[in-house]
Amino acid sequence: MDYQKFAKKYAAEINGDFNEYDDSQSVIVIPLADERYQAVQGRVFAHEKTGRKRLQLKSTVCKADEKIDFRNLLTHGAEFVYSRFIIDDGFLRIEAAGFLDSLTEERIKEMIQEAGNLADEWELKITGKDIF
Repeated sequence: MDYQKFAKKYAAEINGDFNEYDDSQSVIVIPLADERYQAVQGRVFAHEKTGRKRLQLKSTVCKADEKIDFRNLLTHGAEFVYSRFIIDDGFLRIEAAGFLDSLTEERIKEMIQEAGNLADEWELKITGKDIF
């Protein structure tokens, strides 16, 4: 599967925006409830140990600082279907990932939606604002 072509088509399908950075990275801005939007970054790369193509979807929640109740995040993170909390480059993010050859288009759509919705939901819970 060509993730970039899929992501561009999916963004149009949901009335979102698509921005391609290069052959392996892009962003879909997905519309959410209450006229809110959330950016979900997609990246395809070779997995270090297996060499298989891995799809990584990330969406930013907030800056990772000491005010975050990480125990609460881990407790709630167990309820997610595809996603998990990660700390990346000083930010708390939601990540959904899998090997591209084992993912269907429907599964990727679900992963994109879950990552975006969860990032937006937790951003509001933690910061009380819509920052990202």
